[in-house]
Amino acid sequence: MENRTKLKRVLGFGATYGAAMGLVVSGTAMFSVTQVAGQASYAVWITALIGLVPIICAALAFSELSAMLPGGGMISDYTNPALGRFWGTLAVLGTYVLLAAADGSTQMAMSGYSLEEITGIPALATSLVFLVACLLINIFDVGVYGKVAGILPIGMMAAYAILAVCGAVGVGENMGIAAPVNNSFLPNGGWAPVLGAVGSSIWWYIGFENCCPMAEETKEPYKVIPRALFASLITIYLIDIVFSYASLKYTDINILLTSGISHIEGSKAMMGSIGAAVMSTITILASFTTANSQLAALPRMFYGLARQNQLPKAFGYIHPKYRVPIWGTIVCFLLMFVCTIYICAQGGTADIMNMFINIVCVAWLGCYILAMVDVLILRKKYPDFPRLFKVPAPKIIFTIGIIGSLYAIYTISDYILITLAWLAVVVIFIIIWNKAHKRPINEVSKLEDAVIMIRERTEYLPVWDEAVVEWLKSRNAMT
Repeated sequence: MENRTKLKRVLGFGATYGAAMGLVVSGTAMFSVTQVAGQASYAVWITALIGLVPIICAALAFSELSAMLPGGGMISDYTNPALGRFWGTLAVLGTYVLLAAADGSTQMAMSGYSLEEITGIPALATSLVFLVACLLINIFDVGVYGKVAGILPIGMMAAYAILAVCGAVGVGENMGIAAPVNNSFLPNGGWAPVLGAVGSSIWWYIGFENCCPMAEETKEPYKVIPRALFASLITIYLIDIVFSYASLKYTDINILLTSGISHIEGSKAMMGSIGAAVMSTITILASFTTANSQLAALPRMFYGLARQNQLPKAFGYIHPKYRVPIWGTIVCFLLMFVCTIYICAQGGTADIMNMFINIVCVAWLGCYILAMVDVLILRKKYPDFPRLFKVPAPKIIFTIGIIGSLYAIYTISDYILITLAWLAVVVIFIIIWNKAHKRPINEVSKLEDAVIMIRERTEYLPVWDEAVVEWLKSRNAMT
């Protein structure tokens, strides 16, 4: 018998806001904050503000898209009826695989080097132990971890914010464990490095759209999600700017530029051994939970694509005992395993960490551009569709967003070729796969089908349900 159980619409602003804020306390995000501060000095607030502009435009796009299709979807669900399955599949494989391989491994290495700072145990050993632990958790579903995983991000976020504020107001200096240094407002090179660090600052905000797949469990997602997105982005900007200021106030700028654990160095400088211990603990926990989440998410994306015959059937196989997509989990683990070894073999330097982060940034900015294009195309193809959140002046806003995204990519252009090489591999796979299965390479799905599917699998959504029922009737009458 078919399972007709539906997810409940119970989530409010708090849960949605927390999901959008989730990546602000990842190990690589906090590392990126001090790296950008090292590049831009006290003008970092300008760098991050410029980087926030295309992100705000992308947030507007995701707000409208999730209001149109309030199901448990992601970029492919929005892109399929706009541009077609080729672009939808490319968006998923081109970004999320890179995220798991590059950022997941960087998170593991970051936790290893943080623990090495405290214990002296070689980073490679602990990084791989953490990664194997993530694999076991995802296969065997360790219940104890699941009970604490939900509250960990809140605690880490609070600890990070408190540390930033204490450093900024000079608590460590008053205690006699911190001494200010003389960093200038602009770095060596003047405004050029300030503007050149915009692409790297994008990492502060990457993943803000994580709350959109929760739309089918959210009460009034067309109101809650836009509010959560903008509240989270403003919060992220403010906390990171305060932490940047505190780090620059007490840390030599060259240390922030060159250290592979620059955020821990900054914390140590502003709050002594207490700051180092707190930040090391946050980094280890944050890196572990983020990488664990990525190891859980990517195999399920593989599973969804396999069920739609867009990936080999093996990725759609669920282990009968452990009830997980086992082959997708193992493949994802191997990707992270190889990259973690490579990062540690290179010494876990700031350069190698930044390389992996910026490779993902290039791909993710492309994904955000795609979301903005989706809105414009869906506006043109379905002008009468009921939009409960509607972006004002979309052509102007998204032109600014796309130009801003392209500028951010330009500032990290050293990594474009690597990202494009990966995207080329994905494109070749999509073409060969569809040709072999005699399917159109770029089949465009109907928005009506997406709406019907959401209505069938989700609870009643006031206003939206009534509006789309009328829209579906009008479409049927036209045909």
